[in-house]
Amino acid sequence: MGQGHHKIRRLRVYGGFLDKLDLRLGDGLNCIIGGRGSGKTTVLEFIRYALDRLPKPTTTGKIADERLRSLLGANLGNTGCVEVEFESQEGLVYHLRRTAHEAPTITDERGKAVDPKVLASSILIDAAIFSHNEIEEIAQNPAAQRELLDRLCSQPLHALQGRIDQAAGALRENGQRLLQLAARGQSARQDLVDLSSWESKLAAADAAMADDGLSAGLKSAAAERSLREQESAALARARKTIGKLRDHLGDPTLAMIKGLGAEIPEAVEAGPNGALFGDLRRELKRRETELEILLSPVVDRLRDLDGALARASEEVQARHEPAEARYRALMQEADEHSARLSARDEAAAQVLRLSAAKGELVELDRAQAAAIGERRRLLDAYADLRSERFATRSRIAAEISGRLGGKVRVIVTADAEHGSYRDFLVGLMKKSGRQYNAPIERIVTAIAPTALGELADRNDHAALAATADVNADFAETLLHQLREHPERRLELDTIDREDVPRIELSVGDTWRSADRLSTGQKSSAILPILLLEGEAPLLIDQPEDNLDNSFISDAVIPQLREIKRQRQLIAITHNPNLPVLGDAERVIVMEADGRSSRAIAQDDLHGTKEHILRLMEGGWEAFRLRQERYERG
Repeated sequence: MGQGHHKIRRLRVYGGFLDKLDLRLGDGLNCIIGGRGSGKTTVLEFIRYALDRLPKPTTTGKIADERLRSLLGANLGNTGCVEVEFESQEGLVYHLRRTAHEAPTITDERGKAVDPKVLASSILIDAAIFSHNEIEEIAQNPAAQRELLDRLCSQPLHALQGRIDQAAGALRENGQRLLQLAARGQSARQDLVDLSSWESKLAAADAAMADDGLSAGLKSAAAERSLREQESAALARARKTIGKLRDHLGDPTLAMIKGLGAEIPEAVEAGPNGALFGDLRRELKRRETELEILLSPVVDRLRDLDGALARASEEVQARHEPAEARYRALMQEADEHSARLSARDEAAAQVLRLSAAKGELVELDRAQAAAIGERRRLLDAYADLRSERFATRSRIAAEISGRLGGKVRVIVTADAEHGSYRDFLVGLMKKSGRQYNAPIERIVTAIAPTALGELADRNDHAALAATADVNADFAETLLHQLREHPERRLELDTIDREDVPRIELSVGDTWRSADRLSTGQKSSAILPILLLEGEAPLLIDQPEDNLDNSFISDAVIPQLREIKRQRQLIAITHNPNLPVLGDAERVIVMEADGRSSRAIAQDDLHGTKEHILRLMEGGWEAFRLRQERYERG
C-alpha cells in the first residue's frame, strides 16, 4: 500500500455494549458489516469520540447532535473507555485513550505523554468522519461545504489560517494601543489647559510678592527652591526612562533568548525530519550565546547608568537639604507672608508638574502616528492573507470540478459570509430606536467592514447613504455610533467575512445548487468530493444511502478503487457492492445478541465472503435464485 497518509490501526473498547472489542484496521478499504443493531455505527462514533472529532453543534443538526451524544452515553456507560492506535503520515504512532466523561489522553510509541492540542491542529492526527445522513447536512450548510473544501488542502490552509488569526490578533493589540494612546493624549491635553491656568496663578503670585515688599533674600530663596524642584524632577524623569529601557531589554529579554533552543522539542528532533530539526536546534543554541553576549553589555550599561543617576539623586538631595533648611527658616521669619508664599510654591509645583505634558504630548503624537502607520501595514497584510486564502480555495475548487468530469462543480465566492458582520451592526444599532434589519442587510452586501470604518473616520454619511441605499438619518446615526465608540470602530477591521463555496450538480443541461437537490442528488453531489484523495482516513456511515445501485457501481466504486491506494477508507455499509466490487482489503463482521456486540470475523474479502452472502445477499440460495431469474430474462 502507498505511504504518506494517516492510518487508524486499531480500536479497542472496554466496558459498555462493545466491551472487549478489538478491531485491527488495514490500509486501503475497510468495510464494517453486520445486522441492524450490531454496533457498526457505534464503532465509527467511538473512533470519532477518541479523536475528539465530535461534529460542531448546528441549528439544523441539533437533533442529530443529541442523538450522537445519547448513543455514546448508552454504549460506553459511565466507566468505559475507548483506545485508538493511530499512525501519522510521517510514520509516528500515537495511542489515544478516552473515558466516558473525560478529554482524550495521548501518548507516543514510547509511552511519553503528548499534548492533546495536536488533535486540534489536524496535522499530526486527523480523520474525516461523516455520520449517517451527514452528507445531506453538508449539502444544506455552506460552512460544512467550506470545511469539506478546506480538507482537500488542509495543511496549507491550516497554516494560512494560523497566519490570518495572528494578523487579526496583531490588529486587536494595535487597536488597544491606539485606544490607550488616545486616552493618554486626552489627559495630556487637559494638563496643558490646566498648565495655562497655573501659569497665570504663578505670575499673579510673583507679582503679589513684589508688591508686598518681601525681602530680596526671600524672593531669591523662593526662585532657588523652584529650580531645585526642577533638578529633582529632571533626574526622576531620566531614571524613569532608563527603567523603561531596562524593562524592555533586561532580564525578560535575556530569559527569552536563553529559551531559544527549547523551541524545538525533543519529539520533533526524534521524528523523521530529525536531522533538519537537530541542525536548527543547534543553531538556536549557538545564537543564544551570541545574542546574550551582545545584549549583556547593553543591560550592564543601563544598570550602571541607573546607578549613576541614583547616586546623582542622592548627591543633589544632600546639596538641596541646606538650602531647604534656610528656606524653611526664612519662611518662619516671614509668617505674615507665609500664605502667599505657600500659594506661590503650590503654583510653581503645579507648573513644574504640568510642564512635562508638553513633552509627553509630543511623544504621544509621535507614538500614535507610528501606531497608525503600523495599523495600515497590518490591514494590508490581513487583506493579502485573506485574498491568498480565497485564491487557494478557488484553486482547489477548480481542481475538484476538473477531477469530477463535469458532473459536479464547486464555485467559491469571496467575502460572502455576512453573519458576524451583520451581528456586529445589529449590536451597534439595537438601542438606537431605529428599524435596522433592512438597512443593515443592504450595508453588509454593499460595503466591506474596513470600508465602513473609513467612512466613519471621515464621518461621510452621505457616501454611506448613497452606496448602501439607506436613508441619510440612518447613515448618520450608524457612523455616530462608531465615532462615539472607538473600540467598536477598531473592531470593524478584524471582522473576517468568510468565503462561501457552492457545490452544484449537473442535472440534465442545468447546474443545480446542492441545497436545492433531492436527497439522492445531494449524495450524488457530495460523496464524490468526499472520495477524493487526502492524508486523513475517511470514515463514513452508509455512504450508499439514497443512491441507486447503478450510481454506486458506475461512479462510486471506480473512484473508491482508485483512491484507496492513497488513502485509508473505513465504510459502514449494507450494500454488497462496496466490499465486493470495491475489493475491500479488510471486512469486519459485527454481531450482537441484544446485550453486547462482538466482531465475529476480521479478514479479507475471500475470508469473509460467507458472511457477506448471508448478511447482504440473503444467503447462497437467495443469491442463486436472483441470478437464475436475471439469466432467464
